[in-house]
Amino acid sequence: MKLKSLLTLLLLIGLMPLIAQTGSISGLITDAEEGSGLPGASIYLKASPGVGTVTDLDGSYRLTNVAIGDHVVVISFVGFASQERTVTVTENGTAEASARLGGAILFDQEIVVTAQMLGQAKAINQQLNSDAIANFVSADKIKELPDVNAAEAISRLPGVAINRSGGEGSKIVVRGLDPKFTAININGVRLPSTSGTDRSVDLSLISPELLSGIELFKSPTPDMDGDALGGTVNLNILKADDRPRGSLKAIGGYNGIVDQFKDYKLTGSMTRRVFKDKLGIIATANVERFNRGGYTVGQSWGDDRAVILDTMLNIFDQQANALTLNSRQEIRRRYNGSLGLDYAFGKSTDVTLLGIYSRTSRDQFNHAERYDIENTGVSFRPNIQQSAISLYSASLSTRHKLNSLSIEWGVSYSQVVGETPLDIEFDFRGAGNNFLPGVQDNRDDPNRIYDFLNVAPERTYLTGSSYADSGNEESITTAFVDLKIPFSIGDKIRAEFKFGGKYRTNEKSRTFNEYYDKLYYLRSIRNWDELLPGEGVVGASGIDPTVYLGVVNFLDPDSPLSVEDNQGRDVGLSYSFDEERLRSFDQLFRDQYPRDFFGITNNFDLTENVAAGYAMLKFSMGDQLTVIPGFRYEANQNTYNGIYADLSGDWGESGERSERTAENDYSVFLPHLHVKYKPVNWFDIRASYSTTLARPDFDYIVPATLVNRNGDLSVRRGNPTLGPSVSTNYDLFLTAFSDKLGLFSIGGFYKDIKDAFYPITLGVNNDSIAVANDLPATGFIGAELTGFESSPDSRVYGIEFDVQTKLSFLPKPFDKLLLNVNYARLYSNTTINSLREETSCVIVRGRPRCTTTAFAFQREAALIGQASDIFNASLGYDIGGFSARVSGSYQGTKLSGYSSIADKDRFNKEFWRMDAALKYRFSRRLNVFLNLNNLTNQQDVSFFRNERFETSRATFGTTATVGVEVKFLPKED
Repeated sequence: MKLKSLLTLLLLIGLMPLIAQTGSISGLITDAEEGSGLPGASIYLKASPGVGTVTDLDGSYRLTNVAIGDHVVVISFVGFASQERTVTVTENGTAEASARLGGAILFDQEIVVTAQMLGQAKAINQQLNSDAIANFVSADKIKELPDVNAAEAISRLPGVAINRSGGEGSKIVVRGLDPKFTAININGVRLPSTSGTDRSVDLSLISPELLSGIELFKSPTPDMDGDALGGTVNLNILKADDRPRGSLKAIGGYNGIVDQFKDYKLTGSMTRRVFKDKLGIIATANVERFNRGGYTVGQSWGDDRAVILDTMLNIFDQQANALTLNSRQEIRRRYNGSLGLDYAFGKSTDVTLLGIYSRTSRDQFNHAERYDIENTGVSFRPNIQQSAISLYSASLSTRHKLNSLSIEWGVSYSQVVGETPLDIEFDFRGAGNNFLPGVQDNRDDPNRIYDFLNVAPERTYLTGSSYADSGNEESITTAFVDLKIPFSIGDKIRAEFKFGGKYRTNEKSRTFNEYYDKLYYLRSIRNWDELLPGEGVVGASGIDPTVYLGVVNFLDPDSPLSVEDNQGRDVGLSYSFDEERLRSFDQLFRDQYPRDFFGITNNFDLTENVAAGYAMLKFSMGDQLTVIPGFRYEANQNTYNGIYADLSGDWGESGERSERTAENDYSVFLPHLHVKYKPVNWFDIRASYSTTLARPDFDYIVPATLVNRNGDLSVRRGNPTLGPSVSTNYDLFLTAFSDKLGLFSIGGFYKDIKDAFYPITLGVNNDSIAVANDLPATGFIGAELTGFESSPDSRVYGIEFDVQTKLSFLPKPFDKLLLNVNYARLYSNTTINSLREETSCVIVRGRPRCTTTAFAFQREAALIGQASDIFNASLGYDIGGFSARVSGSYQGTKLSGYSSIADKDRFNKEFWRMDAALKYRFSRRLNVFLNLNNLTNQQDVSFFRNERFETSRATFGTTATVGVEVKFLPKED
């Protein structure tokens, strides 16, 4: 009976607009100077201010259920003077009210809206008019920032930290949650992960020139994907503008590490409408090459058994074990292109087809040297690697906009292909005494090891070489339908019932093949003459020159390399390798390498099917109160295929290898409630209750097990029974805005996360631990076990503060300043399983007999990847044709990995980063610009326990780009 009543009510709601005599008003709101759409512009009826709507991302809008007759439409947008349009609405008809907005009036003076002001105004408009708790980066703001990819542009938003790779941003961390917890979309189309093991997306793949806006939804509504525990990012590519235009941009770049001006970027775009404006075309193409070289100093520490800090927990002081120096040479190339077509079938139906291609390739040549006191040896590992990530995405969507019903449906396909067709590495060792006397007495700092080196090229020889090829491929196929039914309740309440469904199939596979050969010094080198034709192969002297292949055969003495250590000293690498000679050796002998089977469990494939449905109601009492209750339901059907391997032997050639399959099905109900209250025109309160989820990493859930019996016994296995983490989210934000002062926002959030998944490593020291972890008691005692578990409860919470203002109220010349400042203070707490060992001894017949007992316990810790403080600020200045912006960002120290009992938890150190952008506009069609990145020479530093025990310091230096942009605009502009 209840179901019948509900269906009757929904039917009546759907019929109400059909009974009333109403029509619609639609239009396009654009910037008068550039012709670009204005998102978030307010549209309302002058006689009934409570009847209104806001424009979409492209500046279009449609106001339905408008009473027939004459109406005055008011159009307003932050930073521009408002306009009015008079229209006549007919029954079931659509009246048009479009506008091009120009300069604003402030303090009784007309002001020119500059590019920086327009970018700020668009972001403010979208934030003010959003139903969800969200932040935005407009297309104009993207153009004004010196960001080299989409990740860096998003990191400017409140509560967003960034992970870097090769000196540029790669993945974002929203509210302290790992990148794998944030959903990434392009025009609403879900992007597959670029990682072979988890669900994160490397956003360095996307050039900012490809985008016309960025949305970050921190508290999603029910019509968005549920697997967005951290949030949802939507990268926008809009449909064609109402006026034809295009641009060409050319950039040259300088890299301070290599002291070269060889980088470049070329970008072209065009947009126009044809066939009486029914068909729109928008296209963008981009090609770039950048040097991402740098160097890393790695430091290794070990327990100082002479100094016990905690006898109960067996925590020791640390002493230097090893020093690693790595000079990294990398050329990164990026290719981006997009083509969008939209066709309007009258005023009520339009179709959009969007295709995207993006590819990033990386050519690396690394020189790594490790000086190991503990093992009294020196090793040299040159590595050559070629890799690429390609993205293909195509989507088709159709919208039917009727007065009483709106329907949007579509299909999409996205694929990411990651490939590393070449990864070769060589292992050279120094023979004899590699350290001068005194090194054992100077172990307080690993960098001091360098002072005691004693390495001779004639006594360094090749001991092994390897070749690997790997790849991962993931595709997402989606079909969806959304329906919206607008209706009114009395004269004051406008409402909208929205419901729909989505079916998504995710297919992923990973391949990994590695081949390794060693012990070259046991073989004759007379067959290796092809390596250096005409020169002869040199053996390692002082040992047996007839059977040792010396390092001198592979060196490039004309290109010495050096790095800067953490004391600021310039230290030279012992050897600079010749890339061509290493490649020649690999080509000669690769086919003879035995396969290394210890990496075989990295091969897997899986299929995940998600069927989702949602329903939500939106009630609006004018612009004062908006309430959105709703829910989402997602059902998952998953199949995972992995490999079980129990291996021994030098290459894992002995033992068992077999395939395993597992299935895991589950369903999740996700309730939502969003409220926005605006008691006065300049202030609103937003509260949100939402539920989101996160699915485990791929390598956590595939049924892969590796038992490695080569040396110390170790076991690593996936857990296909892991279910999703489900988060209940609470948000409360206060926002104030005025044309004179700008936007001020402050608020807090709290996430209660159930079943957060994480890796755990423990020692199988007795029968009880073996049984508790489903291992046979026989044969596995003493093994190191790595598995994956869910914690019972986790909490993430914090506050965010945001200011966006133009300082026009200041006296000249300071009235040209624009300020953006945001700050987030983040906290987290989770429970993880750990292991503590205690050793007790008794004297039996005069001799000690000791027993080690392992105790499992739980401890509280912060979440991995969460920086406690995130601060962003930018100060812009516009005067005439000159524009300047200086920006800075700060990220606090964050946890990067757990240890067994917290004494060796790993961290990434806090940092400051400064950038600057200068632009001069000669005319509306021509401008030149200069971008300066990493002015503070920010370094990526890692440590454990405290900053004294630094483990890694990576340096990528300052970069600069200079460029020119030419715009092609219609004559009437």
